[in-house]
Amino acid sequence: MKPRSPSCADSGSESDSRDPEKFESAMRRRMAANARERKRMQGLNTAFDRLRKVVPQWGQDKKLSKYETLQMALSYIMALNRILTDASRHSAPQKDWLNLEFDGLQPETYSCFMRYNSPVENDCMHSSFAYHYESL
Repeated sequence: MKPRSPSCADSGSESDSRDPEKFESAMRRRMAANARERKRMQGLNTAFDRLRKVVPQWGQDKKLSKYETLQMALSYIMALNRILTDASRHSAPQKDWLNLEFDGLQPETYSCFMRYNSPVENDCMHSSFAYHYESL
């Protein structure tokens, strides 16, 4: 049987324990990485909480899980898309609100344009929504 050769992790931890400066430096880096990860997860959880507030919920007795929230958001977006698509097929004066112009976009507003094919042949729908970047 071959003797176990020291790995990079083993040699690094041995040298860190011998040199207090390296150990403190590694500890600071680890604490900074933990803080970044904690902040990232707090931001993600805040985003899910915001999404839960705008996504329809069948009952208020239990909070939707992250997976359920994403499923409901997808269903909600698809339902809204269906409403817009159905409304755009009819030549009624009520659909005038669908033909909005987006001339006055603010520089701090990032516009996202989506183009997708309509079930009606040679018909295409463009939709736009504004995304306001909020730093956490």
